[in-house]
Order: sequence, then structure tokens, then C-alpha cells
Amino acid sequence: MSRNLFFKKLARFVRRLSCLFLSDRKFLERKYKKKKGELPDLDNPKNFSEKLLYLMLHYRNPLESLCADKLYVNEYLNALGYGHTMKKILAVYNNADEIDFDALPEEFFIKVNHVSGNNMIVNKKTNPDYNKIRSFFSEVLKINYYYVDREPQYRSIRPVIICEECLRDKTGCLPTDYKFYCFNGEPLYYMVSYGEFEHKVQNHKFDMSGKSIDFHFKKKETIDAASVILPNNFDEMVEMVNKLCKPFPHVRVDLYNIDGRIIFGELTFYSNGGIVDIFDKDYDKEIGSWIDLNKYKRDMI
Repeated sequence: MSRNLFFKKLARFVRRLSCLFLSDRKFLERKYKKKKGELPDLDNPKNFSEKLLYLMLHYRNPLESLCADKLYVNEYLNALGYGHTMKKILAVYNNADEIDFDALPEEFFIKVNHVSGNNMIVNKKTNPDYNKIRSFFSEVLKINYYYVDREPQYRSIRPVIICEECLRDKTGCLPTDYKFYCFNGEPLYYMVSYGEFEHKVQNHKFDMSGKSIDFHFKKKETIDAASVILPNNFDEMVEMVNKLCKPFPHVRVDLYNIDGRIIFGELTFYSNGGIVDIFDKDYDKEIGSWIDLNKYKRDMI
């Protein structure tokens, strides 16, 4: 057994063991204190992260689990008339040994449906090690992502491997990410993010009128707001986001736009595992006020 494989298995064991000794609430309190230096108020939550953690503990909408599944979220898109925005799925596999690399194109994107990250672009021209890829995804399939951050929507997802088209624009560049942050069924700000696929992320946040709000989130901006040029059909993207986010107290809707083609990315309910680092503490509380917990009492436990 390799050293990396041993530590991956050990990490899975420790996460599952922690569930025997730490309730979800205790786990989230400890995690919050480690990141922010104080305990969260989960009885009377006020800031953004406290509201997210409260929802993680109490909000149970079955639609969240379906939409967190990167395969079955396509059913939600179809139901709302946005099936045409889905990425082209090339193959779905229940285990890594099934992956038929010969049947897949020269370049493709491979991911799983049940965790955050753990994906890659495979380009056959680079002579990739298919055994290493199979070994990597074999381990990823064993992860129950609920045990990582106690996000309830991941608990019952049946893991599969998805191979899909690799998105590139007409110049061959990887796409820009547009992330819309939605509260009480309405998008209230968005982030334009470059370098997500290359793991060299630079981004900038704007309110829905296009005004920069990046200074609330970090001390120093990573890209100039003036350098961000939105697609001509950006209004169509916002219209789509408005429909996708409608049932939820909070969700982040990720879209791409390649040469005018709007493409769905994913729905994320608890960014950063529910603990969001916001430089401006007053703005953190303002964002928290955008989530009206009373509106969703029927779905609380």
C-alpha cells in the first residue's frame, strides 16, 4: 500500500470515527472556532456563516440532495427547461475499473458526482497514466462527503464517475466561472472567477448592478474590476439563476459562458463547508440578514 493511499484511508476512518464522539453541532462549533477564533451563535445566528451552519443542522429539503448530486441535478435542469445548458456527458461509471479510455475522446473532463473537487482534465496527447487515474477515482468513490464537513445533502448520494466534455472557447482557453450567490430565492451578488480549472484562481465580486463589492471580502483584490468584461447575454444567465435558486434559502449557482453558450456548472449550498471568511465583519452580518430562517420553518427539524 502506498503512503498516500494509507493516509487517505486513515483520514476516512478518523472522519467516520469522529461522528461517534462528536455531534454535528459540536463538530461545526469546533470547526468555526478554529477558523474564526470564537464560538458561533447557533441558537440566534446572525452572520453569514452562522446562518449557513444553522441550515446545515436544521434545514432538510430533499431537493438539496438531488441538486447536490452532480449527475441527478440534470433532472432539475430538465424540469425547469434548462436541459440544453447541461454539459455533454460522455460516460457514467459505477467503479473506476469500468472506465473505458479507448472509447473516450482525445480530451475530456472526469469527476465524481458526490464530492467537491477531485476532478481532472484528461488529455491523451500527454500520455496519462490510466492506472493512476483509476486508482485515484477508486479511492474518491469511497468518500462519504458528509463526514468531511457534515453537510447533510451529501449523506445519501450514491457515488459514480462522470466523464464529460472538456469546455474550451474558440481560442482553446478554459472557461471563466460565474458564481451567483442567492438568498431567499434571489441572486444578490456574483463573482467572476478565472483559473478555476488551472487551480490558479483570481476573482472579483460584484452586486447585481455591477458595482464592485470585492473590498468587503478581502484586503487586496486579485483582479481589477475594470478588466472584467461580461458576456453579451449576461441577462439571460441572471434570468436562469433566478429560476434555479427559487426554492432555497441559500445556494450558489455556477455557470459558464463560452462564446455565448450558457452552460450549467453546479449548485453549491454551503460554500467552504459553511464557514465563509469575510473581511468586513459588518457586511458579514448584513449578508446573514439576507437569509430569513422563518420563511423556511416547514423544512426545519
